[in-house]
Amino acid sequence: MEIILGHWLDSKSYPDELTSSTASIGKLITGFHGLINIVEVQLGQSNPAIAESVRIAEWQTTIAKLDDGEKPYSKSFQTDSWNTARELKAKRDELILAGWNPTIHKGGGKWIEAISEIELSEHNHSKGFSDRVRILFELLKQNYLPLMIKKINIVDEDESIWDNWEKEFVLLLQQNGIQFEKMELQLPEVSEQPKTDLDRVKLALYDSNTRNNLTLTGDGSFMIVRSEQEWDAADFLISWLEVNGDNQTVLINNSNNLLLAELFHRRGLPSSEVNEYSKWRAALQVLPLTLETYWHPIRIDRIMELLTLPISPLPKKLCYKLARVISEEPGIGGDKWHAAIAEAVAEIENSWFEQGLDTKIINKRKQELLEKIDIWVNHEYFDTTDGLPCSVIENICRKISKWAFNKNLMEPNPIFAQAHSSANELIEGIRALNVEKINQLQLANILGSILGDGTKLPDYIEESAQWTTVQQPGAIWGQVENVLWWEFTQNTTSHLKKWSDAERAFLKSYNVHLTSPEQIRKRENESWHNAIRFAKDCVMLFIPSKVRAEDVKAHPLLDEIRFALEKMNVNEKQITINPALLYEQETVSIIDTNFERVALTNKVIPGPVWEWQVPVQKVNFRDTESATSFETMLSCPLKWTLQYSAKIRPSNTLSLPNESIMLGNLGHAILERLIIDQAFTTESDIQQLTASLYDELVPKMAAPLLLPENQSLRTRVRYDLQKSMQQFAKFIDESKITITETEGTHHKSWQDDIEFEGRLDLIGKTPSNRTVIVDAKWSRRPSNYKQKLKDGSIQLALYQWLMSSNDEDVIPVSYFMLSSGDFYAVIDDEIPEQYHVDSMSLKDTVQLIRHELNNVQETLASGVAVATGIEINETAPFKPLCIFCDYQDLCGVRRVQA
Repeated sequence: MEIILGHWLDSKSYPDELTSSTASIGKLITGFHGLINIVEVQLGQSNPAIAESVRIAEWQTTIAKLDDGEKPYSKSFQTDSWNTARELKAKRDELILAGWNPTIHKGGGKWIEAISEIELSEHNHSKGFSDRVRILFELLKQNYLPLMIKKINIVDEDESIWDNWEKEFVLLLQQNGIQFEKMELQLPEVSEQPKTDLDRVKLALYDSNTRNNLTLTGDGSFMIVRSEQEWDAADFLISWLEVNGDNQTVLINNSNNLLLAELFHRRGLPSSEVNEYSKWRAALQVLPLTLETYWHPIRIDRIMELLTLPISPLPKKLCYKLARVISEEPGIGGDKWHAAIAEAVAEIENSWFEQGLDTKIINKRKQELLEKIDIWVNHEYFDTTDGLPCSVIENICRKISKWAFNKNLMEPNPIFAQAHSSANELIEGIRALNVEKINQLQLANILGSILGDGTKLPDYIEESAQWTTVQQPGAIWGQVENVLWWEFTQNTTSHLKKWSDAERAFLKSYNVHLTSPEQIRKRENESWHNAIRFAKDCVMLFIPSKVRAEDVKAHPLLDEIRFALEKMNVNEKQITINPALLYEQETVSIIDTNFERVALTNKVIPGPVWEWQVPVQKVNFRDTESATSFETMLSCPLKWTLQYSAKIRPSNTLSLPNESIMLGNLGHAILERLIIDQAFTTESDIQQLTASLYDELVPKMAAPLLLPENQSLRTRVRYDLQKSMQQFAKFIDESKITITETEGTHHKSWQDDIEFEGRLDLIGKTPSNRTVIVDAKWSRRPSNYKQKLKDGSIQLALYQWLMSSNDEDVIPVSYFMLSSGDFYAVIDDEIPEQYHVDSMSLKDTVQLIRHELNNVQETLASGVAVATGIEINETAPFKPLCIFCDYQDLCGVRRVQA
């Protein structure tokens, strides 16, 4: 085996094993991590890798035993034990890699001594990469081990940039008879009389003599491509590759962003592998979301996310039914919640019977289903500070691990394999902690370590292209004609000042050499220059002002380039282009390349349509109509046609209800319970009863109110409902009304073959035994309903007609505002005067409704559905409510308003 070795060659490099005529079997290009793996395999030292989360957990357990409150890490450990353990373990690994031995190298300052104490107090800590390296080094010190490596060729020109363990590794391999040779890198020649801008920049950069006699010609061999956004720069990059991209082109792409990959695909070009990860894949979300649902207060939004995942351990039928309940009443444990579970279990069981399964199998499956329900939707909740029992976490992990394993057997997919692995890794991690409970913060940190960034996106793999893509400029170690550096921006360098000068001096006295910040900076700088030094014909540096809509700074190498340009008395603008020029005219010539833009045919967006053609005599009343459907037809016939006749509706996306709907449902439930319990007919403390019901029903119907950030809202709503229920009691007492029915559904013939159905909130009797109707509403602007009644409420008018026994019968009706306790009632002798609203006669309103409905029906029968919001008739008795309409983009009213 022959190896080409370089510090930056662990990832894809240029040239690779097959790039040139020297390619042969047994030749391998790698960095030092890859070389460690090769030697380990040859010496039989290959062992399964230990998850870092397990190692961190072990360190946290040890630190917890040692922490007496006076350690240098004590304060941070009390605040965030997991991340403190992770940081201390990382520093320990760096020390071990450099050759530190706590049994020999004693002292060194409080931090080294603290790490030493942790290391020596527990000898069973799992080993990491640094331990593997030191074990391998001990073996190599035995000399002349049977390594099947013929020769190692080194491509790095300056070996001082290596980490000190890398230098030690090379020395040990040499002592074991491995031959090392320094490769002579063939840099492109640059004459004293340079012919291209690239050569002139190289002379100014790498020749110490002043080069003010050099001028740039703008031949395109060295260009800075500046753009406001990534989009423009990407468009130019792709256009250039379409014309000039070949096997002598290297694209440096350290960002690996999806935008570039998508634009490559859009233009029909092969894309490099996208190394971006996603932890939001559905299968990976099962574990963290399940654990999130175990905390108190209940995170109902997390439960909804869990139930609506496209992939879940729970049956889809059960998930849908429960999600539907939450979309109406965002809480856990209410009557609807338990009814949905029972209904789903019954339906699933029936489906097993229909499949002809044996009774024993059905009973076993039902038991497994009930166990799943207990784990995922019917379980205890735990305090975030006190913590979640590790036994509960293990049980959850085992169930998810089994589910993911079985899914991977049936549908082989790396995402299921990782979900299985993550669940098992969490079990190992919490066992290593050796504690009974884990609080929310710590569990989140552990999950973050296990899941990390997630998994690669499987649809963005490397595709065959003429050019080569590398992740960093240091991976270029041979001549190449064209180098394109995508996103030539400043990357954040890891924190270099980990160790103080005193600590480094102490370690150096024991011949333990940590890699210095100067070495790291020098190594990075030399790697940057590879992009220019090895380029023969062209270098392009792409510098967007914003990346993912955030401001970014140009790469530090640009400062050196600017200095070189100043030596030549050249302005940077002379070699800078703006790719946005490509959009300004049909044909653009940039340098020596002509780009032709082909105009797309614009499609005019349809204008708003007032009259819509519908089939003649086909759009008719349904067999059963309601107040809502009549109001819809009166306000906008087109909306009624689309919603009720054509049954065109928005997508059925389940989500939590908005605040008004949630609080309205809660208020209705409390009012109904108080009436059923006859609280308004006794000398009860209404405010106290309301508060008790509120506390009971909030977790079942309005769980978002329990979140800490909603504490003020929760208190305010409690007060508002107590006040409004007290007002309701006052109204009942003053009017002497008796509530006889809640949430009652009634029917009445509207006309031949058409029945009207109304669901009334409250029905009662006056002292004279007349029927009375109260419609409860929740609104932060109660006065809107007062105005609605003044104008002639369609809903109350229809309800009055519904409950009347004849055309002359007048029934008292009113709105009751749950949020404020206000009553707005039509004028009636049996309703106290202070609640009266001078309104249009509801009988007249019904007659107007009949007249207008007949007109609309005639228009629809003739084949026309009018979108009234397009041309609003100010004299029309009923106005459209376009702002709340789901069809405003279809009819075009939004474009009219814009």
